[in-house]
Amino acid sequence: MPLVAIATLHAGPAAVALLTAATWLPWLLIGLPAGVWVDRWPRRRTLLVADLASAAVLAAVPIAAWTGVLTMAGLLTAALLAGAAGVFANVAFNAFLPRLVGPEDLMQGTARLQTSASVAAVAGPGLGGLLAQAAGPVTGILIDAGTFLVSASCLLALRTGPEPRPPGGGRAGMLGQIAEGIRFILRGRLLQAMLVVAAATNFAMLGITALRVVFLVRTEGVAPGTAGLVIGAGSLGAILGAALAAPAARRFGSARTYLVASIAAAPFVLLLPLGGAGGRLVLFAAGSFIALAGAAMASIMTMTFRGHFVPAHLLGRVTAASRIFVFGTVPFGAASAGLLASALGVRAALWTLAALYVLAPLPLLATEARTRRDFPAA
Repeated sequence: MPLVAIATLHAGPAAVALLTAATWLPWLLIGLPAGVWVDRWPRRRTLLVADLASAAVLAAVPIAAWTGVLTMAGLLTAALLAGAAGVFANVAFNAFLPRLVGPEDLMQGTARLQTSASVAAVAGPGLGGLLAQAAGPVTGILIDAGTFLVSASCLLALRTGPEPRPPGGGRAGMLGQIAEGIRFILRGRLLQAMLVVAAATNFAMLGITALRVVFLVRTEGVAPGTAGLVIGAGSLGAILGAALAAPAARRFGSARTYLVASIAAAPFVLLLPLGGAGGRLVLFAAGSFIALAGAAMASIMTMTFRGHFVPAHLLGRVTAASRIFVFGTVPFGAASAGLLASALGVRAALWTLAALYVLAPLPLLATEARTRRDFPAA
């Protein structure tokens, strides 16, 4: 979508950042109710509906572009609707996973799924950049719509049996069920600290994400295909981090792995604003690679901890409440990135966001994660 905005609609940095913010804004608007609905509804069916809705919304973008009616407002609307479908998919996915695997396999299952997601993140930008260069950015959006149909087909092939009805489902009111999930989070100080750190790092990283295409293509003059390949190469770090997460947790402990992955990898994000055209693209890719490796490991530790720690009937609501706190900062991060880029320039904005990313996980040193080998299981 950023390439469509830049190449087709000639959008500036602020508009491109606003587009990224629109994708995440639904977490603030419907995140908490979505958690309640996911705990009430069959989770596989919720995932299917979210996939089909995403495919329809994204397919509408190239149709509008080819018929000459696509506007920035229309692209923002598509981002909002796709983001809303993503809210339900994300909450249902995290709540559905513990049902597919046993408790002893939850970390391995989470790591494998994170690896597959990381592979997609690597292939996506590279393919998108090449398609944008060869056939136009809107073609990439159409193919993206098709991938959601592939996802729906995979979900239809799953045979998991009927999902058990949660205790008390449907009897409590919406606000009462939302409050129940929030109260569970407030009882766990370690969970609270992890959420605050995740919110701050997401704020910074999504701001960087909102500017990276503009920085490489417009500020540094890198070709769209090359920019996509560089971003994809940096995303390979997430694959490595996902692959190393489970072995590292077994060897060193889940809490220790989370702490080191969160703090030690963060400073490498400072290489991104040092990057640029020519040989300096290596710095951009290397900084992304190491920072995303650490982020992937920390994410797997967090998801596994939540899957073990939260009762099954509360998992949708706790996941939604956690996600709205963590992802709710993303629109502000992306919008702030646009404002910073407009006021200071794109490179100075990247420096500011990278510095915040480095500082954000340091408060973890004051939590019990510093003294524990593993996270508590209940």
